[in-house]
Amino acid sequence: MPRLLRFIPGGLNEVFVPGGATVETHSSTCSHCQRQTDFPSLRKMFEYVDICRGCMKLICQDCAGNPCRPYEKEAERLENEEYLKKQLAMQGWGCY
Repeated sequence: MPRLLRFIPGGLNEVFVPGGATVETHSSTCSHCQRQTDFPSLRKMFEYVDICRGCMKLICQDCAGNPCRPYEKEAERLENEEYLKKQLAMQGWGCY
């Protein structure tokens, strides 16, 4: 049965090896930590990357067993945390 859902990597890399030859590798960026992962072929892709079952995007092996935390959501959470800290600090001054 053919796969209906195809996951493709983000791009291709050309690695220059001594002797003037070039080797093409595939590249994928982790949706959670923004780490770039290179792998030799699409057949061996899932030895280097995995699929997050929460956001259904390609992630690196380091993020594979962790909960789904996409980079955008994590950045938004950190911004909200800093905003709340600033609000608490302003309330502590007592002049606003």
